[in-house]
Amino acid sequence: RNGSGKGIKAIVVYPMNALANSQAGELEKFLKFGYGPGAEPVRFRRYTGQESDEERQQIIANPPDILPICLDAGARTIQFSWGIPSAEAVRMIRTAGARFGVQVASKDGARKALDGGADFLVCQGAEAGGHVQAHLGLYEMLPAVLEEAMDKPVLAAGGIADGAGIHKALAAGASGAFIGTRFLVTRESSAHDDYKSALTNAKGSDTAMTICFQNGWLAQHRVLRNSTLLAWEAAGCPQSGQRPGEGEVVFTFPDGRQIRRYGNNAPQAGCQGRILEGSLYAGLGVDAIEDVPSAGDLVARLWLETARSAVL
Repeated sequence: RNGSGKGIKAIVVYPMNALANSQAGELEKFLKFGYGPGAEPVRFRRYTGQESDEERQQIIANPPDILPICLDAGARTIQFSWGIPSAEAVRMIRTAGARFGVQVASKDGARKALDGGADFLVCQGAEAGGHVQAHLGLYEMLPAVLEEAMDKPVLAAGGIADGAGIHKALAAGASGAFIGTRFLVTRESSAHDDYKSALTNAKGSDTAMTICFQNGWLAQHRVLRNSTLLAWEAAGCPQSGQRPGEGEVVFTFPDGRQIRRYGNNAPQAGCQGRILEGSLYAGLGVDAIEDVPSAGDLVARLWLETARSAVL
């Protein structure tokens, strides 16, 4: 009933895109407005993995100071995905008295993360939504990652959307659960209402692992099947530049940014256009999504469901 017994019983995490959007707005409010271009006290950029190649190159050329911002603000836990932090980043984290974890998708990845100093691991399974590192299911991979981690906590991620899923992860030896798609469908989430509705009505069988929605970053991702994906598959999954309908604008952000077909930006609140033809990231946990509660109510429900599952 106590998972691995390593201290953490369960962790619930909001989806990164929703958090990134709200955090970017607050950072702009306090660290950008009023200073003037180039006079800001620190550099920061929103990065969700959905940016265009041009935007990524701009970030690489002028890297943000986001890690110092987080540490200076009092963050004591930092989690990395899609890579191991540099020695300098680790030094900054340790100097601040913080700890960090790394998302992994294999035993070898776990070893590299631990060798890099990770305090905990996130074991992601192929059931996850959005950009997915894993090629195996969560419970195919979790035992090997737990073995490699030894006394380090391991959080389970991928397809977990209710208390039964959390309990299953704990019973398998994980110290907690990472939950993403379920929190997209909450009242606080910045996801577009049509996107939330699609997730509420979808089943796991309505998702697909693909490389359809990409602007140069060929990472696989799990999305809801829609007309864009079906047309691309029917055309033989052609490469960029030869995809049907490529270049068509499918929706526009409130700031005027146009998202073209196959773009990897998920639709947010305020977007206008053919919302359901964009990239609709979704994990297999959509089977458990039936309503749009507040985040607080959802957390309370998840704990209650987990406790009930533990006594069945």
